Amino acid sequence: MEERLEYRIFTYSAYLLNKFGKKVFRIGLSTGKPCPHRIENGGCIFCNPNTFTGEYQSQNFSIKEQYTNAIPRVKKACGDVQLLAYFQDETSTYGDIEFLKQKFDEALSHPEVIGLVVSTRPDYINAEVVKLLASYEVPVTIEIGMQSIHNKSLELLNRGHTFEQVEESIRICGEAGLTVGVHLILGIPNETFSEMLQTIKWISSNKYISQVKFHNLVVYKNTKLAQMKNIPIYPIEEHIKTLGKLIPYLRGNIAVSRLFTSNIRRTQIAVDEYKGNKTQWINSLRKYLYENNLNQGNKTDMKYDFRKYYK
Repeated sequence: MEERLEYRIFTYSAYLLNKFGKKVFRIGLSTGKPCPHRIENGGCIFCNPNTFTGEYQSQNFSIKEQYTNAIPRVKKACGDVQLLAYFQDETSTYGDIEFLKQKFDEALSHPEVIGLVVSTRPDYINAEVVKLLASYEVPVTIEIGMQSIHNKSLELLNRGHTFEQVEESIRICGEAGLTVGVHLILGIPNETFSEMLQTIKWISSNKYISQVKFHNLVVYKNTKLAQMKNIPIYPIEEHIKTLGKLIPYLRGNIAVSRLFTSNIRRTQIAVDEYKGNKTQWINSLRKYLYENNLNQGNKTDMKYDFRKYYK
């Protein structure tokens, strides 16, 4: 049988195809507001907004203008696909409720948009925001910046919230019927493999979590992390092996929507070179999984079975 990554890991593309029955693409959008944690408290030590904010996502552009710039590119590259409005940068639930409603309503007014994805911090999730998101008659996913279950790691990263706040935000979103995804960072300084495994096991035990994004810690220029002395380098090769070892402990019905930090811009990296590219890294992960017979969910009570998603 062909050795495909999708036969070992429940990928986000398989999740989307199974859910919507056709190819779907996320259109990155911005509310135009910066992250309040960065403005008020200096932000996370790894954060350099220039590394993740798209040109068309500037606060100078309306949602309509962002669509006008982005959708033709997507159509040219991907063909006839339906779209998800994806508020991906900064803290996309920051702002008063009427402001947020106006942004989300405008995003969902596009005739080809069939769902909403909102990425945010756990301390900017509240009953009012959840009520708004749950009111839409399309699938809504909320992505929560969790990073780790260990408060010592959150403190080191200067996340500005606790794991208990993460846990509560996941609960209220899940109880409201929203699809819940979480972001994780692997390679946090002083965090051991055993501690990363504890985070994965907790995610697998949480009934509300159905998506996860893995990020390898990247040390960018002009960040507090880059100013730290003796930064432990987390090379891409180690990230691949760590992922391979963790995947069997991830519940088989949790979609993996990211395996590596997206859009690593080498000119902005302060530590390491990140040789190769994402395609090569994915191939290395695929080979590692096959060579070691590792499958998502094999160490849980719900193994991943690709035959449910690939007929």
